Amino acid sequence: MVRLPFLLFALCSFGVRGQELTGVQHDTRLGFEFTIPEGWAGVQAEGGYMIGHATVSGAILISANHHADLDALVQAFSEPTSEGSSALEVISGPELSEDSTVTVVQAGTLEGTSVRMIAMAKLHPSGGNTANVLALAPMDAFGAELEAALINTQQSLRYLPAISRREETNTEEVIDQPWTERLSGTRLTYLESYSSPAPKEGDIGGGYSIDRRIDLCTEGYYKTDSQSEQSFSGSDVSAYGSERTNGSGTWRTVIMPDGTSALKLRAHDGSTREYQLGFEDDKTYLNGQRWYRTSLAADGPDYAPDCP
Repeated sequence: MVRLPFLLFALCSFGVRGQELTGVQHDTRLGFEFTIPEGWAGVQAEGGYMIGHATVSGAILISANHHADLDALVQAFSEPTSEGSSALEVISGPELSEDSTVTVVQAGTLEGTSVRMIAMAKLHPSGGNTANVLALAPMDAFGAELEAALINTQQSLRYLPAISRREETNTEEVIDQPWTERLSGTRLTYLESYSSPAPKEGDIGGGYSIDRRIDLCTEGYYKTDSQSEQSFSGSDVSAYGSERTNGSGTWRTVIMPDGTSALKLRAHDGSTREYQLGFEDDKTYLNGQRWYRTSLAADGPDYAPDCP
């Protein structure tokens, strides 16, 4: 199912604000697109999306999880969701529809709050990551509007065609030397935070923060470190969750067939990641997002890449 810290943050009530996401969300990173229901708004967080409404209690969460086949998906939805003192048990389902969509209802407690959760997932037809869509709210506040928004979101979901990638051994890539010189020996840092205050006294509010780093060493090696924190609090409950991941491998900057520049990271396990590069007003952008570029010479040891 979904990591518990992600569920904890979903208990907050989102206020609709201009910078939040609305309408169709096309996410090539996760491999699917979906439409946020009219009147609802979402935010992108570590591992997926959270959607809420200004007056409807609870939230809708979307994440990507790999399931080997339909039996594995059904098995995953049959298991309880638990961590520490928080636990949710299956009270209905799993139910399987003709289009390979699995639905389950769970109930239990999250940090002392009684909650109800409905989760839905349609197996990816080509073996890619399956989108899990779920609605979560306090037990006495889970209403028909939240369930209708869940169903609308699930029905709008479409898996994207896999992006064909040429095997590196059969491709002569053109190294982007200016970008290589600009990024060599630097640390790239992406910072993001979000806070949703409680609509009124006694309600639940929450927030999250994300800190991602990519250290690009002059020898062609890289290290990554990603930290995320989520929290919520209300009149009678509070909770905190955190997660940290890291990786390492080799890096290079290349000129893509369409003329754009890209940063390519190849991990030691053979997996690869690509970031479209942009540079404007002495600011660095990866996939359109602002990343801070620092180095030992310009910014000191606290902001330098962790290199041998």
